[in-house]
Amino acid sequence: MSTPRVSVLMPAYRCAGTIGESIRSVQAQTLFDWELLIVDDGNRDDTPAVIDSFAKADPRIRVICLPDNSGVANARNVGVRAAVAEWIAFLDSDDMWLPDKLERQLALAKETGAPLLYTGAACIDEHSQKTGREFKVPASTAYRSQLYGNDIVCSTVLMRRELFLRHPMERSDLHEDYLCWLAALQEGFTAYGIPEPLILYRLSAGSKSGNKLHSAVMTWRTYKHLGFGLAKRLLFFTGYAVHGIRRYRL
Repeated sequence: MSTPRVSVLMPAYRCAGTIGESIRSVQAQTLFDWELLIVDDGNRDDTPAVIDSFAKADPRIRVICLPDNSGVANARNVGVRAAVAEWIAFLDSDDMWLPDKLERQLALAKETGAPLLYTGAACIDEHSQKTGREFKVPASTAYRSQLYGNDIVCSTVLMRRELFLRHPMERSDLHEDYLCWLAALQEGFTAYGIPEPLILYRLSAGSKSGNKLHSAVMTWRTYKHLGFGLAKRLLFFTGYAVHGIRRYRL
């Protein structure tokens, strides 16, 4: 088999009820040339059986089993180290892609030369029904603007593998993906987005993004982790709050 153009990374933990939809959305891509690495993060439920059923039927799917639950940041790092493609894409095990997501992002990467790309997202509920809310994203973003609020939803990201390896994810107890984007953008490039909802993003009460108070506390702690003093934390957190209000389109 030739080297795939994109390695898709999917951490899996206690997601037997949703991961099938996520996998099928990868299989439905108009870009056929991909591999899907599913990282079984120490599951003790029915998730491994669901994963194995897909892996046995599709040789493009590989499963990496971790003995114990280590958190989403480590699971993604493990997956990226095992990936073989030049590009990596992240998809959480409860989100779904629209069929042309990867193909359109690769075209934008060729047009712009950007090593990090993202898209907008339509929100769905726990029953996979659209809520009518969308993530509005700009056509481009850079380090400074990202400090005032994260425009990059992890499941929308297409990123050069070599860039990620320089800036792996850390601290699953914080916004591990936001820390990764900020670290990468400090290299000075511009990230480009497709301001259309090319993924279905699941909001649930137990998720980091679904619990707004919890998400806000983690954002404050993320700024503290980055070493910002109180004045800067207040400045950026105010920007984060305003950004959060503007982020959704009803």
